[in-house]
Amino acid sequence: MDPKPPLILRAFDAAAAALESLGVQGARWQWRKQVWRHRLEERITTEQNVERAEQVSLRMCHDCRALIPRNLKVCSECGVDLRRRMSSGGGFLELLFPSMGSVTVALITANCALYLLMLATWGIQEQAGGFFGMLSPPGEALFVFGGKWTPAVAGGEVWRLVTANFLHGGLIHLVFNCYALANLGPLVENSFGRRKFFLIYLATGVSAFAASALFSPRTLSIGSSGSIFGLLGLAIVFGKFRSGPLGQEIARQLMRWVFLGLILIMVPGIDHAAHIGGFAAGAGLAMLLDPGEPRQGPRDQVLRLLTLIAVAAVTLSFGAMLLSYRGNVAAITGG
Repeated sequence: MDPKPPLILRAFDAAAAALESLGVQGARWQWRKQVWRHRLEERITTEQNVERAEQVSLRMCHDCRALIPRNLKVCSECGVDLRRRMSSGGGFLELLFPSMGSVTVALITANCALYLLMLATWGIQEQAGGFFGMLSPPGEALFVFGGKWTPAVAGGEVWRLVTANFLHGGLIHLVFNCYALANLGPLVENSFGRRKFFLIYLATGVSAFAASALFSPRTLSIGSSGSIFGLLGLAIVFGKFRSGPLGQEIARQLMRWVFLGLILIMVPGIDHAAHIGGFAAGAGLAMLLDPGEPRQGPRDQVLRLLTLIAVAAVTLSFGAMLLSYRGNVAAITGG
């Protein structure tokens, strides 16, 4: 005797029979009904297999494929968070937009949008200066949109330490930083979770421009490279000192980015104070933060509060930029 089908399949069959009794017929309907039922059966089978797998004492790390005890929250080999179980099929929005929900993609989108907005409102700087100055907005645009300028920060516009992270001085500057963020961002985001990743990105970026304001006070600085060096410092230090063999190997691979940073010291016009400040902040956070995100309890509530504060800080900073926009335009144009 065949086992009784699951309740959800019986409900589907009942709904299909009701539609057919109302006149829904034809070959096309029969084909669709079979396809939908087959997908539903596959989903049920996958969930049943996951439930069976959760009953065994070992499981496979979805990142490094090592077999580890099921009760571990963090992989002992690579340090990745194991509480983020991959689903067999995402929600409707994830089916339409597979990258939706990624903080890395959201940050890259924000960087590109602000760059295009500056070009649309201020145009392209004349005589920008060679390859690296390609499609650069004028310095006035960088200032009024919230670039770091120490006299303005000291004068009360502290919000520039936030807004400067999202501005870029040219197409090449934007492309290089977005490329670096696309490579480093998912590594940290998948290991520490979306909320922690956003907090790390913002905290290291603010630290980078605070260092720049202190040690490079007469430089108008912008760009996400401070945060990127922060992610780099966090990934290297965490992989080297607090992770397993795979994490240590990843840290060794990432050291080439540090060598690139040392080479850039000889390139004029780069804010090295911001890079060093971001890297140091990321390295410090690597010794304080654990991978993954809490899902309940006091730690989850604290993380929720910190995330809300960070989002509010970004929102209020750009709000302050808009409120100061006309005054800053008048100050630099004499109007």
